[in-house]
Amino acid sequence: MAESTAENQSTETIKTIITPEDIHLPPNSFWPIILAFGFGMIAFGLAINLALVIIGAVVTLVAAIGWVIEPVHPEEEEH
Repeated sequence: MAESTAENQSTETIKTIITPEDIHLPPNSFWPIILAFGFGMIAFGLAINLALVIIGAVVTLVAAIGWVIEPVHPEEEEH
C-alpha cells in the first residue's frame, strides 16, 4: 500500500509543467572565459617564462574582479 502512495506522489510531481518564464538564469558573462585564459597563461608561464606568469596573474585578477562586480540582475524591461 505504501508503494502505491509513493508512486502516486512521484507521478504528480512529474506532471508539473514548467514554462520558460518560470526559469530564471543569470545573464551571460564573458568573464569566466577570460579568467580561464588567465589561469592558462599562468600555467604556461610557469613552464616558459616568468613574464607570462605576471601577465596571466594580472589578467586573472582583472577577470575575477570584473566577474564579482558584474551586476547579477540586468535592468528589467517594462512590458
